[in-house]
Amino acid sequence: MCGCDYTEKIEGIGPITAYKLIKEFKCIENVIEHVKKENQTKQKYKIPEKFYYEDSRELFIKPEVKSATEI
Repeated sequence: MCGCDYTEKIEGIGPITAYKLIKEFKCIENVIEHVKKENQTKQKYKIPEKFYYEDSRELFIKPEVKSATEI
């Protein structure tokens, strides 16, 4: 939610808010669902079009790493 090298951030969510939201909703998918519902009544946070959290998660879990012999 705070962004990284692989994706943009959700405007208005910093590290403290992100931590609170994850604690409350347990995963980023639930947080995004909550934010979308909340945005129907008030525009508190803006989820960017290029918010590639699924791809980013995959890169952190399974990074593309080359062995020293391949370099």
